[in-house]
Parts: sequence; structure tokens; C-alpha cells
Amino acid sequence: MEIMKHCVFCGQKPQDKSKEHVIPRWLIELTGDPSRSANFGFSKDVKNKVLSQRTFAFDKFTFQACSKCNQKFSSLEAKAKQTINLVLSANSISVLALSEMFDWFDKVRIGLWLGMRLLDKDIANVQPNFHIETRIGQHDRLLIIEKSDFDGERLNFVATDTLNFALTPSAFMLIINNYHFTNISTMSLCARRLGFPFVSEAKVHPERDEIEVDIIPGRERVMHPVLRRAISEKGKRIYQPMFRAGLAQGASEIYDCDYVRQHSIDFAQGVGNIFADAEGHINEFRMSDSINLDPDQIQPYERLNILSGINILEWQLWLHKHLPSMELLSKEQRRYVRTRFGGANRLNRVLIQNYRNLL
Repeated sequence: MEIMKHCVFCGQKPQDKSKEHVIPRWLIELTGDPSRSANFGFSKDVKNKVLSQRTFAFDKFTFQACSKCNQKFSSLEAKAKQTINLVLSANSISVLALSEMFDWFDKVRIGLWLGMRLLDKDIANVQPNFHIETRIGQHDRLLIIEKSDFDGERLNFVATDTLNFALTPSAFMLIINNYHFTNISTMSLCARRLGFPFVSEAKVHPERDEIEVDIIPGRERVMHPVLRRAISEKGKRIYQPMFRAGLAQGASEIYDCDYVRQHSIDFAQGVGNIFADAEGHINEFRMSDSINLDPDQIQPYERLNILSGINILEWQLWLHKHLPSMELLSKEQRRYVRTRFGGANRLNRVLIQNYRNLL
């Protein structure tokens, strides 16, 4: 199903067209028959208030892309394939490989957002002002890895066809066989409590599709917990502060300090070190280190399926509580935004209750 009119990577009219699998073909093959049917959320007939299951072959879920862009990201896919295979076999990986895997999750998440937007005929009325190339590695990242006792091949992505995700593509889950990967990325998600400079205030601009931010120096110390939010998932929790966006916005002087330099994989590119949440403390991993992402606990398959659905929907709700301020907007603009986000949050709550009824 080729549905993208613009290159999924750069957002421009494709040059020398090629097809891009946002869910890569190697991953589809790793988890079963590439031509098998899969569910891609629900077709939404808003006028008649009807939902119908959207089903087609996994390997038909493709997007238009420039050949040059596609080739540019092929190396990231090759690295991700190797890393994912190591993770699934419970082997350790290098910190650099994990950082690149974070990039790959950014790629998949934003690609799914663009794809679902078109499948849903832009039900959220959102015009993308970024594509994969301009979103990879821009904001802080969190990856939670859980493991079930499922014995078999499986591939699924969760909470990507919600109105909440359509409005804010910052949280989704990818299930590969018996591993559940929760991926979160947003501005200053973990920077503040990892000692990095952070966004103290963000405001939506009333006339431009932009967010104005104030970035202030960090406290230069690590605080536990990294997030001031209870985390229900029972698995490995991995954080990475990112400041590429801060450097691009002219805040390079704030980041140019000994603390940030000493706690970065690549200071020039705005890539922070890897931090893992252990029992009661935070472990930091640097470029020369390796890390094992295999969860300590194996959970019952059916129960984890339900809890995973609840948890990712609640992450989306939590992220909407931390949206940029709308104080610069007009009264009408604020009302419009609140109506859209209010409806999205209500839908998430309904879905959460449906999951809870299954427990």
C-alpha cells in the first residue's frame, strides 16, 4: 500500500522514487511470512461514527522515498538489524550500538506517524512540519524493555493509530517476538534530572508553527528517579539526553561546559551518554562500555499484552500534560487546541478502561 506523496525521509517530492518499509522488511521476515496479513488499526468513518479493522499484507505497507534518502538510511537499518538480533538473543551490545538503536526507534516512530496520518486521511488535521530526517535524535529518549514467556514469532506496534499519537507522536510500543519495547521521546524528558541544560519554558507561537523555548543551565548532578512519574513497566529502563535541537537553536554556549562534555557520547552532535535506571540508583554508560538489555523478569504473555496496552496509552496521556504553554495563543486558538487534545485524551481513557476490563 503505497500512500506517501512526499518522501518519508525529507518531506520533499521524491527524486528517483523508491519504496521504503518503515517497518523494515528484515524485521518482517524475522518475525514470520512477509506477505502475512496484519492489522493496521481501524479505518475511521467519522461522519457515520463507524470503525472497521484495517488489514493488509505487512510487506505492502510501503512509502515513497527518494532513492538517495533511502540509501542514506540503509546503513542505520543494517546496524539496527544486527543490534536487535543481539538484544533478542540476550547478548550485550555496545553503547554506540544502543545509541544508534535509539535513532532507529525515532525513525520507525515518526514513519508510523506519517503513515497512520495518511491512512486516517489526516483525521487530526495536522500538517507535518518535520519528517524522519529532521526528527532523528532531536529530543531526549527513553526505552523500556520488557519480556514475556511467549514462545513464537510476533510483530506488532501499539498505540500508533490513536488520535493522541496523531497529535503528538512521542510514545509508542514495538513488540518483537517476546520482547516489548516502549519508546518515548520529547523535549527535556530526562535532561533536567540527569544534570544537563533543559527547557524551563516552552510556548506555542501564535502565528508560526513553532515552539519558543527557554533553555537554562543544568544542575550538573544526577537525581533519582530520572522521571518524576511512577513507571509501571517491569523491565530495563534506558535514558539518553539529547541536545542537537538546543545547539541548532543557538543555545550552544549553555551546553559548552565540562559537565555536558564529560557526559556525552558525541558532544559535537549533541548526543548524551546512556543512563540505566537500576534499583535505587542510576548507572551511566560511556562510549567504551557495553550493556545488556535483557530484562531480569519474564512476565506472563497474556497479562503483559494487556498491561502494555494500558501503559503506553497512559504514557501518551502523561505527555499531553507536559505540552508547551498556549498562553501566547488567542482565546479561540486555545479553545481549538484544548478541544482537540481533550477529545484525544478521552479516547485514550476509554481504551485504557477496555484493557482493564480484560484483567
